[in-house]
Amino acid sequence: MKNKQQNIQNGGQFLAICLLVMGLFGYADGFSQRVYAPSSVLATGNWAKIGVTKEGVYKIDANTLTGMGISSGAIASSAIRIFGNGGAMLPEGNAAPRTDDLAENAIAIEDGADGVFSGSDFLIFYAPGPHQWVKDSLNKGFTHLKNLYSDTAYYYISIGGVGKRIQSPTAPTQATVQVNSYQERYFYENDLVNLLSSGKEWLGESFSSSATKTFSVDWPNRVLTNPVQVRAKFAGRSIGAPSSFNLQLNGQALNPVSLASISGYFLDATATEGSLQQSVTTNQTGLSLSMQFQSAAAGAEGWLNWFEMHGRSKLSMLPNIPLFFRDWETVNPGAVAQFLIAGANSNTQVWDITQPPQPQQLNTVLNGTDLNFLQEASSLHEFVAFDKNSLPSPILLGKINNQNLHQTGPADLLVITHNSLLAEAKRLAAFHLQEDGYKSVVVTTDQIYQEFASGNPDPTAIRDFVKMYFDKAGSASSRPRFLLLFGNGTYDYKYRAANNTNLVPTYQTVQSFDPLISHTSDDFFGLLDNNDDVNFVAPAGLLDIGIGRIPARNPAEATTMVNKIIHYHDTASFGGWRNQAVFIADDKDGNLHLSDAESLNVAVNSTNSRINQEKIYLDAFPLVSGNGGGRYPAVNEAIVNAVFNGKLIVNYSGHGNYLRLSEEAVISATEVKRFNNPDKLPLFITASCDFAPYDDPSKQSLGSSLLMDNANGAIALMTTTRVVFAYSNRIMNDNYLRIALKPSPSGQYLTLGEAVMAAKNETYQSFGDVFNNRKFTLLGDPAMRLAFPKNQVQLTAINGQTVTGKDSLQALGKYQVSGKITDGSGNTLTNFQGVVETVLYDKAQSVKTLGNDAASPVTSFQVQNSILYKGRATVKNGIFQFSMILPKDINYQPGKGRFSFYATDGKRDAGGADTNYIIAGLAPALTDNQGPVIKAWLNDTAFKKGGLTHENPVLLLDLADSSGINVSGAGIGHDITTVIDGNERNVLVLNGYYTGLLDDYQRGTVRYQLPTMSPGKHQIRIKAWDLANNSSQTLLDFEVANQEKSVIQKLMNYPNPFTDKTTISFEHNQPNTQLPVEIAIYSSSGQLVKTIRKTVFTAGTRNCEIQWDGTNENGQKLKKAIYIYRVVITLGEHKYVSAGQMILY
Repeated sequence: MKNKQQNIQNGGQFLAICLLVMGLFGYADGFSQRVYAPSSVLATGNWAKIGVTKEGVYKIDANTLTGMGISSGAIASSAIRIFGNGGAMLPEGNAAPRTDDLAENAIAIEDGADGVFSGSDFLIFYAPGPHQWVKDSLNKGFTHLKNLYSDTAYYYISIGGVGKRIQSPTAPTQATVQVNSYQERYFYENDLVNLLSSGKEWLGESFSSSATKTFSVDWPNRVLTNPVQVRAKFAGRSIGAPSSFNLQLNGQALNPVSLASISGYFLDATATEGSLQQSVTTNQTGLSLSMQFQSAAAGAEGWLNWFEMHGRSKLSMLPNIPLFFRDWETVNPGAVAQFLIAGANSNTQVWDITQPPQPQQLNTVLNGTDLNFLQEASSLHEFVAFDKNSLPSPILLGKINNQNLHQTGPADLLVITHNSLLAEAKRLAAFHLQEDGYKSVVVTTDQIYQEFASGNPDPTAIRDFVKMYFDKAGSASSRPRFLLLFGNGTYDYKYRAANNTNLVPTYQTVQSFDPLISHTSDDFFGLLDNNDDVNFVAPAGLLDIGIGRIPARNPAEATTMVNKIIHYHDTASFGGWRNQAVFIADDKDGNLHLSDAESLNVAVNSTNSRINQEKIYLDAFPLVSGNGGGRYPAVNEAIVNAVFNGKLIVNYSGHGNYLRLSEEAVISATEVKRFNNPDKLPLFITASCDFAPYDDPSKQSLGSSLLMDNANGAIALMTTTRVVFAYSNRIMNDNYLRIALKPSPSGQYLTLGEAVMAAKNETYQSFGDVFNNRKFTLLGDPAMRLAFPKNQVQLTAINGQTVTGKDSLQALGKYQVSGKITDGSGNTLTNFQGVVETVLYDKAQSVKTLGNDAASPVTSFQVQNSILYKGRATVKNGIFQFSMILPKDINYQPGKGRFSFYATDGKRDAGGADTNYIIAGLAPALTDNQGPVIKAWLNDTAFKKGGLTHENPVLLLDLADSSGINVSGAGIGHDITTVIDGNERNVLVLNGYYTGLLDDYQRGTVRYQLPTMSPGKHQIRIKAWDLANNSSQTLLDFEVANQEKSVIQKLMNYPNPFTDKTTISFEHNQPNTQLPVEIAIYSSSGQLVKTIRKTVFTAGTRNCEIQWDGTNENGQKLKKAIYIYRVVITLGEHKYVSAGQMILY
């Protein structure tokens, strides 16, 4: 993988995890070198915004200024002021100088010397424009730099105070050199395509092989005896064979530009570059540059990136065109140049624009149409000569509101958003104030651009705004802790790509051709030390703030995400899932991903023993071959149900892309659509290639869908945006888990943003793969904590005996378990009145993979998932006690079991674990010969056998037995199982989904998300065993309706006939939605007597029931008769109707 990836070697080979489709808290070092304005100039007064698209001298007349609406009445000329910093991009390195706030620009006023700006009066100002020429003092030349972010430069006009005016310097008296020509410069760059949809490098016109394009440059007043220097840059994509560009200038051949071939491998560069720099003499003022692309490779393509032309022009003005000029050739220590300009008139002015905010008007001498002036030439000066009566006007952009980001108060959380998302960003900030006491500052990108980038939409302005907060705080305790980028950002800053939503911009690397280097990274906004520079990676700077992004593309997505965050903190989200994590490991690659997952399990066990770990390792499941390649359907179901039942963390190691995880698509859009977990939202950690390239508008990534689509899915993602490598991924994943799962002595956990910051900083300090680490990003709220239970559950005794670490529990033994709820300091919470959920796991057991891939041998790993008891008990005054019987089916080899506890009183929760008990041996037998009583429904308990449901129903079971229900899985076949449609080869084991009823070890329930069902009739066979190994079974028949049509079935009313009231009932197939229902009731003669309208929330599909009391619209009782009723369901533009009749007597 080339030298740049030498540090991500594993076992002598490199492995990209993708498919083809100063301390951990790096606070800024001391006080800043920067000086900040105490207040923004925009804080007071009336302001209007204007723009220019190119360098120039611009004019605003009195009528135009009056029309801007920033002043009423007469305008004093001295009070007119223009502010702005030019249009150049901001430097990304923190140490580079920059202008804080908005600089006032010196302008010229033509007001007839009466001091009042009115009538034909006008003002003149110089604007550098959005693009710039970078001075090369060594070679006495220039290189153009096109603005990546904007093609307009912005300025601000206000009236008030005393404005700066153009001054005239004292001219030298004696020239040492005369100048009648100057260095002309020209560039062409038309950014049209970004090959990887990544990075800052855009290319222009494309060429197929042998295609020729010609570009014309009109160059009047060119000094024909002086050569034209042509500089150009090209790119080519030619697999297996080199390519080239052949150029001609006015028919003269230039040196060919050779481009190396590419391999075509998806991890290698997608194109190569080549450049030209050559001087040519031609006696024509019109220049024609032609270029032809050549390659022997099929499908090869080339691109022009840009070209420049440099030469000399006569100092001669053209009508109505400003003359910009400079001359390196005259620069010498102590030199004084006399510049001789032809074509001037009495309205011609010459300004020295070397310092753009403070141009100077030079004293000139006009002799006929020849104008001359003197200026010192010990350094290079830039000049412009213009006719003050022939100047263009800027673009008028209207009034703007006052703002003052320079004087905002202290904040824990900085929220940067787009105007369209402001309301939801403020709602989230208000929630954090109420929930966490965090002070927030919510600002829009436009506000930041205006104070920190002179209106230009430059991402560096965001970083500079955050740095100002850090620098002004002075101490670490006063600095903001979190930065939330509330809005989507893309690689396309100028809206060339379709469906672009660049609301809160991204940082993109300079490189755009190499998929291993090119990436986006929000880390840029958190590099706040004085000398940090994102472009320097040896060593990499450390993050100084916890950063997260909510990639909302519109207000609806923003609302969805804020609702999810608020609901995540609601008591409705309490549950034992907060003690659970699942680790998913891809197959193949010599069991590399399984090995990585196992090392992560060790990290979690050593950091936080509360966490119960489920392992879904692909190679431990049967691989099924089909037309679409290998698949793991059992893994798909295991993941869907793991999410359905709730996991605090879902951690995936392996291959993936933006459409799926693993080559076998164990998580794809199909699974995400089936996720039904609004009260149990996990953090997804995906150590896999480009799972969430949110910055590419052409991709609706699976990662973004998990987060943004609806109330289900994920609460946040610690995920990747580009190609990444397994070895580096494991290090980042391991560091993150160790930091995120480690509580403080008081039981407090880091927020998502703090954990990501600390994990990245540890990785940067201990491991050199900077690019891989920067490709990890937090999509979510950085100020939010994971829903770890805040208090402790402690087991205190069994059968009255305190824990010794040597006690044993036996099969068929009956035990009384006691415990308490404590705070982080171990104090019993005597005001805790609630419920504790307990799960007792048998000792860990060894499981083997199947060796589905020849390169991945069968290997063993440990799981602890055999449940011996699962129940709920009442907590009173912080104390609980319950009875349990252990099943006959245990692993009789002595070993440590595991108690897992979760408790809540509806306001607080607590968690805990205990591994101090040995499980072994057999107690005296129970007297029990009867199997469990089984009751079964779909979706809700109103469901009746044979009823109608949708394609993703939830199975509900009620199980009861005098000795208790066996969920251990230790005895062969002694499980809670379901078999669908007689398919004995696909037995679903439901042990893990059993929950005991409160204070009742003899009865419990199961809630299980069934796999997607085809339309038609189906049957489920359910079987369960008790602890004495007696079994029972039952059958559940049902019909799945075709959801492409709204179905109203089994319409009826009961009782019928009726006297006082009747219930109109029907089945439908529109689950989990708000169903608008209208019932129209008619007399036998067809007269409408009553209309009932109701919106019904449908948790399942069985039974919508609406009552009618036999009255009309006025509440009067109707006479005894036969009545017709008509049920109408309206969905969008479609109506679905069914009718019946009833008898009122």
